[in-house]
Parts: sequence; C-alpha cells; structure tokens
Amino acid sequence: MSYPANLVADPKDLLTLILATAGGIFALWRWTIDQKWRRVQHAQSLVKEFLARDNTSKAFQILDTIGLLKLGEGSDGARKIVVTNHFLIGALSTFDQKEENAKNELIVRAILDRFIDDLNTFQSHIDAGLMKTEDIKPYLEYRLQELAGKGRVHDEIRLGIQVRKYLQFFGYGRVLIMARNMGHPFPSRP
Repeated sequence: MSYPANLVADPKDLLTLILATAGGIFALWRWTIDQKWRRVQHAQSLVKEFLARDNTSKAFQILDTIGLLKLGEGSDGARKIVVTNHFLIGALSTFDQKEENAKNELIVRAILDRFIDDLNTFQSHIDAGLMKTEDIKPYLEYRLQELAGKGRVHDEIRLGIQVRKYLQFFGYGRVLIMARNMGHPFPSRP
C-alpha cells in the first residue's frame, strides 16, 4: 500500500486531516445523541397529552375494573356500569357479530374506541421514526395486556380474541403491531 508522498511529507496536512476527521466523528456522535433526546422528548410529550385526556382516564377505569363502575357525571349523577369480561366482549362487538348494543355498551365502546385510536396514533409515530416502542412501553404495556385479555384484571382469552377482531374490523392494525412489538400479542384463538 503506498501513501501519497505529499501527505506524509507535510505533517501539518496530516494533522489537519486527523483533526478534521476527529471533529466530524464527534459532531456525528453529538448529533445522534441530540436526535435520541429529541425522540424521547417527543414521546414524553405525546404520553403526557395522552394521560391528561379525560377519555384516557375513563378507559383506564374501565380496564382496571371488574364489577360496578361509576363513570362520569351525567344529569342524573354518575352512570353505573357493571364491567365484566363478557360485558366488554359485547361492547367491542363488530357490526357483523351484533346489530345493536345496549346504552352502557355504547358508552364504553365510545370511550375504548377513542382510547384505541390514540394507541393507533402512537404506532403511527413509531412507524414514522419519530419515536421507538421502548420509549412508550412503560406507559402502555399494562393497558395493552388488559386489552389482550392477559392482564391482572381482565384475564380471559376470549376478551383478547374479541378485541383483536374489533381492531381488525375497524382498521386498528397498528395497535396489533404495537402489542406484538411490546411482547404482548393479541390472541387469535383459544
């Protein structure tokens, strides 16, 4: 291997090349650190907005309950809903499974639908490279397990199967991807 004679002959040029290369490597390293920090900040701001929503709080209440739940403040006070796995399966039925839902089912369905739409948005940001799954996993993992019927409160596999059907039927495939990437895929059969 031969080196150009003028590169070795002039130590100033060699030193300049070495310093420029080192400076470039440092700048690239610093840029990647800044990008990671921005990605994490973006994820944190989305999570903060998500957690501050009234709908998210209601969805958390639903997912954390088996039994009587007092939900919201209506003209006649809080609506009382008995939440069971069977009730949630009915509330999250598709149009080809059930033509009509009871009023309480419609209320819970609307809350969970908005919640699922927000989860879908998180995966859209991940797909766009604006954040990574591990940036939001600590905040959403527990709730995804509950939706999948593999949680501490809702542990019935039939619920997870029904939620999968609901997500597929209504075009929420990104939530299925996010759950799978977090290590908690929705079951497809018992």
